[in-house]
Amino acid sequence: MEDMISRPALLQPHVRDELTSYLSELEADDPRALWHDERQRGLVSGVDQVFHFFFDDHDFDNSAVGYSLFDQVEVGSIEAVKARLEAILDVVGDADDDDFVSHPLWAEVRRAAAVASSRLKEAA
Repeated sequence: MEDMISRPALLQPHVRDELTSYLSELEADDPRALWHDERQRGLVSGVDQVFHFFFDDHDFDNSAVGYSLFDQVEVGSIEAVKARLEAILDVVGDADDDDFVSHPLWAEVRRAAAVASSRLKEAA
């Protein structure tokens, strides 16, 4: 039986769960359908909510280690997602879901989200 590395418990595992959900949305072929369904159920959803979560509500920098992230590798993977989101924001500005998801740089957001999602799942 192979030895498993035991990780300490996170202080904010619910934030990690929410982060995992957002990454899943971002790596989807077209998150607009997911966001539309969530809005139909009365939830706040869409690219604006993504930005609030990643930039206003949480930093996901080194200070998140031990709280919602396990290590610097996870921090780096989330920083990559944020950088790609910011790259589109710099081009389209305060725009709607369609402007973001249809932008050619969205493919980079999807790739970064997939990498980050994979890293978080590996550590779970």
